[in-house]
Amino acid sequence: MSLLKRNSVIIGASVAVFAIAFSWWVLSSPSYNVVVRVPGMDNRPPQKQISDSIFIGQNFDTLGIFDEVVSGSWPRFRGADFDNISKDPTPLAETWDTSGPPVSWQVTLGEGYAGPAVHNGRVYVLDYNEKRKADMLRCFSLKSGTELWRRWYTVEFKRNHGYSRTIPAVTDKYLVTIGPRSHVMCLNPLTGELLWTIDMEREYGIQGTVKGKITPEFYSGQCPLIDNDIAIFAPGGKTLMTGVDCATGKVLWKTPNPDSLRMSHTSVIPMNIHGKKMYVYAALGGVCGVSAEGEDTGKLLWKTTAWSPSITVASPLYMGNGEIAAFGSYGAGTAKILITRDESGFKAVVAAQHKSSGGIASEQHTPIMVGDNLWAVLPENAGALKRQLACYNKSNLITPVWSSGKEGRFGKGMGPFIMSGNKLYLLDDEGTLYLFKIDKSSATLAASHKIIQAIEAWSPMAMAGKYLIMRDSHNMLCLDISKKE
Repeated sequence: MSLLKRNSVIIGASVAVFAIAFSWWVLSSPSYNVVVRVPGMDNRPPQKQISDSIFIGQNFDTLGIFDEVVSGSWPRFRGADFDNISKDPTPLAETWDTSGPPVSWQVTLGEGYAGPAVHNGRVYVLDYNEKRKADMLRCFSLKSGTELWRRWYTVEFKRNHGYSRTIPAVTDKYLVTIGPRSHVMCLNPLTGELLWTIDMEREYGIQGTVKGKITPEFYSGQCPLIDNDIAIFAPGGKTLMTGVDCATGKVLWKTPNPDSLRMSHTSVIPMNIHGKKMYVYAALGGVCGVSAEGEDTGKLLWKTTAWSPSITVASPLYMGNGEIAAFGSYGAGTAKILITRDESGFKAVVAAQHKSSGGIASEQHTPIMVGDNLWAVLPENAGALKRQLACYNKSNLITPVWSSGKEGRFGKGMGPFIMSGNKLYLLDDEGTLYLFKIDKSSATLAASHKIIQAIEAWSPMAMAGKYLIMRDSHNMLCLDISKKE
C-alpha cells in the first residue's frame, strides 16, 4: 500500500471514531441541548450596526465665556493676501533674551497638523478627538486661550500619520471648514451656529473608480477659500471646482472635470493673470486656472497635465509676467508654468522644471515671495542645500542668491515659516523658533529659542497683532512676540 493511501485510511478511521464518540456523548446526556449561538450569549456588549450616514456638525458644546476682542487677524491659509506675510502694524521684538518670547497660552490637541485661523479675537482650529471618534472645530479666545465652543460630529477612520490638516476660512459673517474626510461645514463664526454642510465624498465622488476618489491619501489637506461670500472648493471627481453661496449653501457654479483630475493636498489660490482674476489649483493630474469673475465665472480657462507629480502639498505661487511656480513632494521638485493670452484665450505650457536637488523646492510649505525673491526651507532631498533656508530670484530658480549654509540646517526641512515686515520666523520640526532679519536677498539670524520639545511641528503658523500661534502634532501655543517698552 502506498504512503498516500495508508494516510487516507488513517484519517478516515479517525473521523469515524470521533463521530461515533460524539453521538454516544450526546445520546447519553439527555440534559445537554445543542442550540444555535446568538449574539450576546458570551456576555459581550451588543454590537451596533455602523451606519454609512454621517451627520456633519450635529453636536455643539458651549464651554467658556469670551473675554474681549484684541487686534489682529489671520483669516485663512497664508493670511489675508495669500502671501504668508502679516501686514499688521504692531511693533515686534527685534530679538529675544534667554527666556525667549513669552508663551501667552497653550492647549492640547489631538494628533494632527491643522493650522489656526484668527478673526475678531477668536482662534479657530480643526481637531480630531480619538476617544469620541469626532471631527471637531474648536474656538478659543485669542487673548486668554479659553475654549469657547466646539462644533463636532462622529466620523470614524484610522490614523494615517495624524488626522486633521486644514485651516478654516473666516470672515465677519461666515466660517468654513474642510474636515479630514472632505466634509464641509459653514457656520456663524461668533456663535458656532451651523448654516449648512456638504459631504464632498458623497456629492462628487465617482463610485468604483480610482480617478473619481475625493479624499487623497493622508486625508484632506485643501484649505477652503471664501471669496466675496462664496465658498470655493476643488473636489475633483465629478466636479473640478465649485462655488457655493455662503448665505444659503446653494451651488452657484461647477467646473466640469473631463480629465478626472483629483483633489491634492494643495489649496485653491486666487491670482490675477493678464488682467483676469482666476482660481489656480494644482490637482493630482495637472494644474488649472478657473475664471473667478464675470459671466464666465467657473469656466476652465487653461490647464496643463505636463506637470503632474504623484504628491503635491505646497500651493502654486504666482511670480508675475504670467509665470507660476508649482511644487511637487518626494523629490519631484518644481516647475515654471507660463500662462499666455491671445484672442483665442489662455494657454499654459511648462517652460522649465527641475528635481528637488536641482533648485528651489518645497516638501510642504509654499515659498514666500518678497519683491522678486522667493524664500523657502529646502527639503531633505535637496542635495547639498538640504534643510537650509534659501533665497532665489524669480528669474533663476536653479541657483540660490543666498542660503543659510551647512551649519544652518533646520530639522528635516518640513517646518513652517512666516513673515512680518523684514522679519522671517522659522520653526523647525523639533520646536525651535528662529528669527531672521531679511535684507533684500540675504538674511541674518537675530534670535532663536527652543519653545517646546516638539514632535513634527509642521503646521503653518499664524500671526495676529502681537501674537504668533504655532503647534506641533499635539500642542498649540500662542506666543507674545511684541516689542516691549
